[in-house]
Amino acid sequence: MKRRAYIFGAGVSGLVSGWKLLERGWDVTILEKEQFHGGMSRTWRWTDFLIDVGPHIYHTPDKMLTEFWEREFGDLFITRDFWCKNVKGPNFDQYYDYPLSYESFAQYPQDLKRKIFSELEHLNPDEKAKAHNYKEYVSALVGPTVQDMFFQNYPQKLWGISTEEMTASWAPKRIELRKSVTPFYHGQWNAVGRYGTGCVYDRIYEKIVKLGGNVMLGHGIQGLEHRHNVLTALQLENDQSIILEPDDIVISTMPISFLCRLLGLQSTLAFRGVTSVYLAFDQEYVLPDGLDWLYFDSPELWFHRLSEQKKFSVDCAVPGKTCVTAEIAYSRNDAIDNLGPERLIEGVLDQVCRTGLAQRHDFIDGTVHRQPAVYPLLHKDYQHELAKVQSHLGLFKQLYSLGTTGEFNYADSQILFLKAFDLVDILTDQHSEFSQVKRKQSTAVLNTTVSLNGRLIGEGHRPMIIAEAGLNHNGNLELARQLIDQAADTGCDAIKFQTYQSTSRVSSKIKSVRYAETTLGEQETLLEMFQRLELSYNDHVKLLDYARQRGIEMFSTPFDTSSVDMLESLGVTLYKVASFDLVNVPLLKYIASTKKPMIVSTGMSTLGQIEEALEIIRGEGNGNVILLHCVSSYPAAPEDMNLRAIETLKKSFRIPVGLSDHTLGTMVSQVALSIGANVIERHFTLDRSLEGPDHILSSEPEEMRHLTRCSHLINHVLGDGVKKIEACEYETINAQRKSLYSRIDIPAGEIVTSDAVTIKGPGGGLQPRYIDIVIGRTARRDLKADHPITWEDV
Repeated sequence: MKRRAYIFGAGVSGLVSGWKLLERGWDVTILEKEQFHGGMSRTWRWTDFLIDVGPHIYHTPDKMLTEFWEREFGDLFITRDFWCKNVKGPNFDQYYDYPLSYESFAQYPQDLKRKIFSELEHLNPDEKAKAHNYKEYVSALVGPTVQDMFFQNYPQKLWGISTEEMTASWAPKRIELRKSVTPFYHGQWNAVGRYGTGCVYDRIYEKIVKLGGNVMLGHGIQGLEHRHNVLTALQLENDQSIILEPDDIVISTMPISFLCRLLGLQSTLAFRGVTSVYLAFDQEYVLPDGLDWLYFDSPELWFHRLSEQKKFSVDCAVPGKTCVTAEIAYSRNDAIDNLGPERLIEGVLDQVCRTGLAQRHDFIDGTVHRQPAVYPLLHKDYQHELAKVQSHLGLFKQLYSLGTTGEFNYADSQILFLKAFDLVDILTDQHSEFSQVKRKQSTAVLNTTVSLNGRLIGEGHRPMIIAEAGLNHNGNLELARQLIDQAADTGCDAIKFQTYQSTSRVSSKIKSVRYAETTLGEQETLLEMFQRLELSYNDHVKLLDYARQRGIEMFSTPFDTSSVDMLESLGVTLYKVASFDLVNVPLLKYIASTKKPMIVSTGMSTLGQIEEALEIIRGEGNGNVILLHCVSSYPAAPEDMNLRAIETLKKSFRIPVGLSDHTLGTMVSQVALSIGANVIERHFTLDRSLEGPDHILSSEPEEMRHLTRCSHLINHVLGDGVKKIEACEYETINAQRKSLYSRIDIPAGEIVTSDAVTIKGPGGGLQPRYIDIVIGRTARRDLKADHPITWEDV
């Protein structure tokens, strides 16, 4: 029986994934709210012109994708180089080459040129590691002058907030300063659609129909019915419904925030939109010769980019006429959003004429298109919010979120194609890791208590707190020393770094590397990031010596056998194994053969895989292993943490078990301590606002200090489990526990009646439980009113 997939959205991701699933023999239905396909990459005819939502260049350094595109769409492409410039000056007549290059800097006025080259010559790489915001980070990359010229007004215009308010994570990881003036996509295959961007997706649409796919245009999703985290039905806007089977797959390319609303989840994730204003002119071309688009950072102009479709392909306009596209970034309910089409056309026409590119008397007509969700807004806490949302969506095993708005990650066509291919591979691969069967619990017994330099880890001993410095040193030795200082000062028991050879750690061809936008070097690949953050042998020597001086244990996670050899030569006393190396048998054996204690993270693993890893370690004669429960998501949502797994691991393997915590805040770590975690490992940073992959989910010093205090108290708080009166309670017993009192004076020899006795505090008399025995007895002596009654009194 055919597998069935329902895809929300007929944009790039929806069409490509649908096409490829159909080729694998699936039954595919694509549901699109609009009456057209193509999404943000569609092309449509307006009067004498073919126009796009915005300029889309097909480009990629990936040879496999290049071959695929040329094979499938070669007749639709025009391959050539593309050029652009930044436009500045009060009269918009100063044109600066972009991408930036030393050749173009050399043509600047003498004083400006001298200043830029001086700043570039004296750049301090350490400043990147210390940057707290976008402006500081870019200044560290290219100097304050270039930052102010090209990376100040433009990003503020595009994102709607100042560069001081943007976190460093928004900044480009590298800015490529080319040797000479070169085309925009220099060194890559690049092309445009002969009949607009959308002609490629028109062909994919035709392929889908030919393969028997069902594309339902004008059928938006209004609701998702579900029960016990299983999607049961789709509610469409036209009051239709589609019943889902439990093994049906749903791929959503709609904005992730809207998908959340359909599932009843509130989310603060938001997008910046783009309003495109199209102006037709009775002239051959508007933009200067040799240029395909222009950037404008002036706050006096609404638009940030001007492009001309006819520049890309003459087939998109009739001779003697042209159409320019002015792109304006906007947010919901801002001034641009509240302007009507006529006002937008008039305003943009006036501004284009101010630039001197066109004359009003040549203007023919205008039209407007709004795309409300284009650029994900990376507000300060977006990673926490995104983790929460992904956690909720992850409960629905049939559901996959894909694409720029679906994954909350802006991407060009090349990346959208690759991600669609990879999702289809996952869904159709019978040998995927998702099909592995869980194995039975193990009865393997290792050491129940592990000694780390004389410090015992296990039941009845104080939990160990590890500050995971990881990559948070940002490649800066001084920052690494400060992390050691703060870890020691906050009371942590150990600090951990990562030891690797970048070329051995990650392939240059893996999926995540292919997903990075490398045109201008603005996004780092994983390989480039690891190269930048790699610690050398001498760095390790200095840091280990410094940690010993500060009296704190320092160890590391090695990612290859050469790194183990290096750490052995430096005399480390224990090792950490990362979650993704739990199934790396050669590395496990190599580390275990050192006979030194091992802390092993268990993210992304089954009990069977953990059992196998422990058997491998034990087979090397190493019985000192600590397991860390871990959820490999960064940051992880508290709802996904499943802390009861700590108890499961303890019962299964009878060895010390702790938590590697990737959540925000220390709440999860404290809960783990309360249920018996023997070790807590948390990412540690000096400042969460620093640039880097892990700072946002890390604890700052004060937060870590609070956690170490908890670790010192937790065993005392938990106690021995015997329910008894504690010594500290006796004073309270005497002060507040109730006893029997005489309500009135009772002479000696009289019978004690119920009216003569009351119950009140403090203690000191008979307990209230004896009231029935006291009533009816004879007073042995005079009892004063409001005095406690004892056995000597009756």
